[in-house]
Amino acid sequence: MNRLGGLPLFSRAYPALALVVAAVLLSPAYLAVSLPILALYIYLELRWDGSRATILMALFLAFSLPLLFKPVVGAWFSVLLALPVVALLDSNLRRYALRQEFSPGVKGHRPTRLCLSLALCLMAVGFVAWALGSWNLLASCAVVAGYVGGVAGWGLREASRMPIRADVMTHKAVAGQPATAAVKLRKLSRMSGQLRLSSPHPWLSIRPSWFVADGQSAEIELSFTPPFSGPTALASRVAFMDSWGLVQTDFELTVAEVFVIPRARYAEWLARRYLKMSRSGSRETMTSAAAAQRTTKRGVEFYGVRTYQPGDSAKTIDWKHTLKLHQMVVREFLDSGVESAILLVNLCVSDEEDGDKLAYSLIMTALTLSRESIPSVVAAYDHRGVVLNSRLLDPSQALLQALSLTKQIRISLSPQRYLQAPDVARLRANIHRLNESKRSAGVRLAELLQLEYAALGKAAQSNPATQALTAALSVGRARANVLIVSRHNHDAEALAFARHSLTERGYRVMTPEAGKRGVN
Repeated sequence: MNRLGGLPLFSRAYPALALVVAAVLLSPAYLAVSLPILALYIYLELRWDGSRATILMALFLAFSLPLLFKPVVGAWFSVLLALPVVALLDSNLRRYALRQEFSPGVKGHRPTRLCLSLALCLMAVGFVAWALGSWNLLASCAVVAGYVGGVAGWGLREASRMPIRADVMTHKAVAGQPATAAVKLRKLSRMSGQLRLSSPHPWLSIRPSWFVADGQSAEIELSFTPPFSGPTALASRVAFMDSWGLVQTDFELTVAEVFVIPRARYAEWLARRYLKMSRSGSRETMTSAAAAQRTTKRGVEFYGVRTYQPGDSAKTIDWKHTLKLHQMVVREFLDSGVESAILLVNLCVSDEEDGDKLAYSLIMTALTLSRESIPSVVAAYDHRGVVLNSRLLDPSQALLQALSLTKQIRISLSPQRYLQAPDVARLRANIHRLNESKRSAGVRLAELLQLEYAALGKAAQSNPATQALTAALSVGRARANVLIVSRHNHDAEALAFARHSLTERGYRVMTPEAGKRGVN
């Protein structure tokens, strides 16, 4: 961070020297005036450097010094003594401008509060000088007003053109995934000034958000998590203030172009890449020991065949299918104790953003099961009924089925709003505690809660989620894990009831995070 301009030693020492000369050479009456002004000036310069008080002191000196020396040098020559004070005012304005707080607002140019305050002060002094007939004071006021007006006019002229531009580049990002980008800003204006950048989106941050544009270029960093339906052009609200803090210009600046890749497309690419590598026999090495043990299953129940991979035992080679398919394949057997999974999918979403999140969650969940070699039953439904109930599929078939289901995701335009799902476990616990209280009020309240619980159960039984889950449980194994991929809309209460029921029966129920509403 660089400061705008320096403070010449002469302009800072000149008021003190002028006041000392006035105290020594002029009459004793002027001594009583100049010494307090000198003491106040030194105090402000030492303790309040760069504050608004130093600006007011510079204005006061520009008006008072010509009045003090008027008896010595004359009315019109004394006005020249205000010119060095203008240099002091210039430096004080530059220093104070660095401390001003400002933020982007409505597009366009506008004077700052400091500029308006200076204008009102000069108008008031000019009116008093005219009323008193002090042409000396009026001329000093005109000198200061000419400086302030000239600086403000120059700032407005330079700000009328775009002060900076960004080297816009296109960046690829997966929807909902954090990304960063470095952007170079180039200065176009001849005037230095301050820049404040603010993001118009909660998912976009800009660092640094404030800097002094006194060089030819600067660099900012963008951090963003683009939504599926977000803008492709990332723009920042920018406020530019000139070096003296008199004119502020607000505008929008395009800093980057973003090509948003849908989550579903990215997940589909990962899944098809994995399937292609699996078919070619070059499946990626699994890091976990459990996954490595599942690569070649040696149980008692025949599971299926797959392509031979280095390290497979020769005893598992299926020679009949090897000759038939003209490539070496091995037999896999599934131990009766090995867990399977039930993938329960709600294909109903509210908008395209929800659909993208659901498809991503579905594919990534099936891909994880496939990488872990876990057989799965896929059950899908929407708000109208059950769409699919599969048999126990091997991991690759389950992944292919998941890819196919993404094409059947339906957007429901129903205006119905869905509240947060009930906590069934807490409801049951409250009923149990109230029944044990033996108090009449508690028993009656328990009866009301029991009616609520019964209504939830009845509604859950008629929901397509329960029907699909019941059919899947009849196909899956006893130790199956239940994975629910849903945006929790029309099925929220049914899933809450089913989760509680399955947990009590010993099932493990999991919900992938990306499948929950509000999660990117």
